[in-house]
Amino acid sequence: MGQAMMRFGGLVLSAALLASPALAQKTAASGPSRDQVRMRVLDLCVMSQSGKTAEEGAGPKCGCYAAKITKAMTDEEVATYKKGVPKRLTAESTTVLATCK
Repeated sequence: MGQAMMRFGGLVLSAALLASPALAQKTAASGPSRDQVRMRVLDLCVMSQSGKTAEEGAGPKCGCYAAKITKAMTDEEVATYKKGVPKRLTAESTTVLATCK
């Protein structure tokens, strides 16, 4: 019984290792996740706010901003995200940044 379980475990591990490149390729082909887009928006915000905010830095303000902007994005906007805020949210983005502390 123990040897059979070890063979089965090896088979499962082999299948998982073979499937992971295919899974990674499928994920990459489908576009970034909402969380990946949020992180990119956060990075862009921190870079753009560098030197413009109080001593605590831009992190908390930009974290709030990135969360609100990516929540407002449609699934299609997330899937096709390249850089920056979608055009339909550009006007709203200034207000969102101002409301975040």
